[in-house]
Amino acid sequence: MRNINLNSFIYNEKITKDDIIERISQEEIYSFYIGEPIHSGIKLNSPLREDNVPSFVIYYHSKQPNTLMYYDFATKDTGDCITFVCKLFNVNYKEALLKIAYDFNLSTIEITSERKQIIEAKRIVEKKQVNIGIKQRDWKFYDKLFWKSFGISKATLKKYNVVPISYVFFNGDAYKAEKHAYAYIEFKDNKVSYKIYQPFSERFKWINNANFTVHQGYTQLPSNGDLLIITKSLKDVMSIHDCINIPAIGLQSESVMMKDTVMEEYKSRFKKVICLFDNDEAGKSLSNEFSAKYNIPYFFVPELENTKDFSDLVKNSSRQKAIEFFKNLEL
Repeated sequence: MRNINLNSFIYNEKITKDDIIERISQEEIYSFYIGEPIHSGIKLNSPLREDNVPSFVIYYHSKQPNTLMYYDFATKDTGDCITFVCKLFNVNYKEALLKIAYDFNLSTIEITSERKQIIEAKRIVEKKQVNIGIKQRDWKFYDKLFWKSFGISKATLKKYNVVPISYVFFNGDAYKAEKHAYAYIEFKDNKVSYKIYQPFSERFKWINNANFTVHQGYTQLPSNGDLLIITKSLKDVMSIHDCINIPAIGLQSESVMMKDTVMEEYKSRFKKVICLFDNDEAGKSLSNEFSAKYNIPYFFVPELENTKDFSDLVKNSSRQKAIEFFKNLEL
């Protein structure tokens, strides 16, 4: 969590959702009040009611990709992270903002006894730990066509531990995966994590139980080199690998930074480190943050139709255009 001094929080009427989200991530808010790490797309027992069967999910809205929503399948209740706090503690929107600011030490606020009772309210809910399992299937021709459109070969998919799947298991319960469904298998600290990618799913495009400190492609990095690219997805990492043969790592989310020690490691192993995030608002904001904090340059792919990242550029233009784009960067 970032160290800040937010004077505007002294005045209750000035607290906004943007004030909160600029300083802590939506994932942090959900995780703090649910009491365990949360991951987009995974069903869990609802913290808003008694729930013996996992029927509550947190996901990025397809029409609002920067908003982490919750949805309760039983009650059809939905909303963003602020609405979630409202529901959980039975407070209004302004009180929810105040509570979050107080709980995350975003300011020193004078609180009336009435509000202090609200802020100190506790909700104890027993929850099961969410575990993910997968059932692999054979590679199909349509898998080859999908990944080839981004310039990614089957050999590279194997190198980065990407496998096609037919089922996903949540706490032992089996769910049929969609036709195009893949698992990114990551290993860190003797633990295995899965990031499920269903590219054509409207609701469950991503299902992830990986810690945000897991950098996609980290275990495949060479010990050292001239250049390292930091991007935001394993698909981009693999596309960059096959098209321009440059090592890269992908963050788990565009809403989190990385540890200073990790960046120091990258800089000690590679002569130059650059960012290549999405050319949308979220990607540009993260690029500015990385540049300011770590003193590294950033670049974006051309703003073409339906093209936000490197793999999009390969698919929507051509592999050669993507290669030429990179060669023309002033590194």
